[in-house]
Amino acid sequence: MKNLILIPFLLLGFFSASSQDIEVLKKTDSIPSIKEKGLIFINTETDLTDYYFIAKIQIRSNDYNQILRGLQKTAIKFSANAFKYIEKEDLQDKTSVTLELFSANEELVRISQANSESNVIYFFGNDSKTQKFKIDKKKIELNPNEIYRYEILKGQDVKINKGGFTGMTVFHRWKENQSVIFYAFGSGDLSPAGDGSFSIGFVVSTGSIMELKSDFAYLLMALKK
Repeated sequence: MKNLILIPFLLLGFFSASSQDIEVLKKTDSIPSIKEKGLIFINTETDLTDYYFIAKIQIRSNDYNQILRGLQKTAIKFSANAFKYIEKEDLQDKTSVTLELFSANEELVRISQANSESNVIYFFGNDSKTQKFKIDKKKIELNPNEIYRYEILKGQDVKINKGGFTGMTVFHRWKENQSVIFYAFGSGDLSPAGDGSFSIGFVVSTGSIMELKSDFAYLLMALKK
C-alpha cells in the first residue's frame, strides 16, 4: 500500500449544502493526500483493513440528487475517494442516509471492484408507471420502484429494446470480469424511496434507455431495499 501523507483538519458538526443537511458524526484527526481521484462505492464484501477511515456522515434530504451532491461535496472537502453505505432512515418529510468516507489507493480500488458481480445488468423501475421492454425476445414488465436483474451468460450476445422500432436498442456481449451495468428508462422519475418522496432529478422520454454511473447506482439500489 502506498504511503499516506497525513494532513490535519478540523470539521465536526452540522452544516447545510444546497437542499440537504449534512452532519458529521465522526471524523479522523487527519486526512491522507492521495493521487487517486473520483468516488467509488465500497462493496459490502470488501475488507476495510487497509482503507483509511476519514469520516462518518449523515445526509438528510427529500431529493436523491441532493443526497449525491452532498456526498460528492463532503468527499471533496475531506479528500475522500471511496464511500460505504451504512443505513437509511425514512423520516416524515425526508430520508436520512448514513455513509462512511475513506481514502483508498489504486490497488484497493481494484480489489473492491473485483468483489462486485460481473456480467450482470440491473434495470430500475421509475415511480410513475410500469415499464415494458425486451431482452432478446423475452418481454419484461417492470413495475414502479422494482429492480430487475439479468445475468449475461458466457458467450451470449444480448439485445435490449425499449419502444419497438421507433424506440431505442442497446447491445451487450459477455466479457470476462465485465463490470455491472445499470439502466433506467421510460418516462417518469426514478427515486430511491417507494413513496416517491425524492427523485433522481431526470425525466427520460418513452423509449429511451439511460445508463447510470455504477458507483451511485449501487447507492440507489441500497436505498431502494
